This record gives sequence, structure tokens and C-alpha cells, in this order.
Amino acid sequence: MKQLVAAVLLSFSALSSNAIAEPPTVYDRMAFAVIAEKEVPNDMLTAILYAEQQGQDTAAMADSINQTITWALDLAKQETAVDSSTLNYITNPVYTDGRVTGWQVRQNIQLKSKDSKILSGLLGKLQEKLRIEGIHYSVSPEVKAETEKNLIDQALKNFKERADQLKAGMGRAEYRIVRLDVQALGGESPQAPMYRMAAMALDAAPAPPSLEGGKQNLQVNVQAEIELSIQ
Repeated sequence: MKQLVAAVLLSFSALSSNAIAEPPTVYDRMAFAVIAEKEVPNDMLTAILYAEQQGQDTAAMADSINQTITWALDLAKQETAVDSSTLNYITNPVYTDGRVTGWQVRQNIQLKSKDSKILSGLLGKLQEKLRIEGIHYSVSPEVKAETEKNLIDQALKNFKERADQLKAGMGRAEYRIVRLDVQALGGESPQAPMYRMAAMALDAAPAPPSLEGGKQNLQVNVQAEIELSIQ
């Protein structure tokens, strides 16, 4: 029994000595950010068009709007490079001197395409009966996903290089990650070019709009916080 107690005390003493001899590593925290970016073309064009009528016979106006939208969709479906869909259908009262004197009926359609030439030609035809509310440009989901995948790899590489630089510059042996936030930016830039058509009589179809999507930067931003060992 005495031998067992002595052995336990000896082991405790050894552990205590090791704990004193090897204190826990202490770290200093540093925060920084790195970015990876690439300029890519706006390869997706989205056009919003609408048919609109004002009057008092809402049933007759609705029928006319429906026929116009059906005509437009049938025309759009002839272009396999264009995706078409209907959007909101709205009926609003028209006021004169605070009284309802009529109604406004309106429906929108949306067209999406990567082929600016085909979309421009289709818009020229559709303007015979519809008006263009706006056209905006963006990066297609496929290009965006593939670009972001590569940019994430590059951003993480940039993070490692910066962390190693800080570690070496501060003369520290190691670092550990405290926080790592990865955020993808771009693809639907509010600065993307926008085409708008002023309201006008539709007695004759206007010339098709000239479409040029331009480019924009896609970015992956890494916000990091690391701890540098003091020892």
C-alpha cells in the first residue's frame, strides 16, 4: 500500500513538473482581408416588356391584353435561344379629381437570352404591340458558379500566403484560424447597363435596340482573423 501511494505521488509530481516546464502556448490575434477577383462578360440579357390599356370595360381590356400577351409568347417561343415567361398582371383604378373614372390593365412578360442579336431582333418584332420597360445585363448562373469556384480557391490561397507572411514578419512559430468568412460578390451588379424605353404610341414598331452587355468584376472576399503564437 505504501508503495502504491508513493508511485501515485511520484506520477503526480512528474505531471506537475511537466506542466510547469511546458506552459500552454499563448497567441496574439490579427485580423485582415484578402480578395480574389476576375472580370467576366455579362452574358445573360433579361428584357421586361408589357402590354397596357386604359378604359372602363375591364373585361374587354383584359381580353385584349390576354390576346396580345399570347401573341408575344407564341412569337418568343419560336426562338429556342430565348426563355420567356409571364410576370405580374395588374388592374389599377384611374382617378380624375378624386373619383374613379376608369381602369388600367397591364401585364408583363420576361425574356432571357445569352444571344444579344436574337433577343434584339425579337424585341424589334414585339414592339409592334408591346412596350419595353427595361433591359438589364448579368452574369449567367453557370458562368457565375464556375468563376466563383475558381475565385474561392484563389482567395483561400491568398489567405494562406498573407497568414504565413504575418507569421514570418512577426517572427512567430505558428498560427491558428479564429474566424474565416468567405463571401462572393457580383453577378447582379446595380451598375450593369440599363436600357429604358420612353412611353410612345405604337402605331409603328420602333427599331430594335442595340444591346451590348459589357463586363463586370466577380469577387470573393475573405475576412479572416488568426492568432499568432507568442513562443
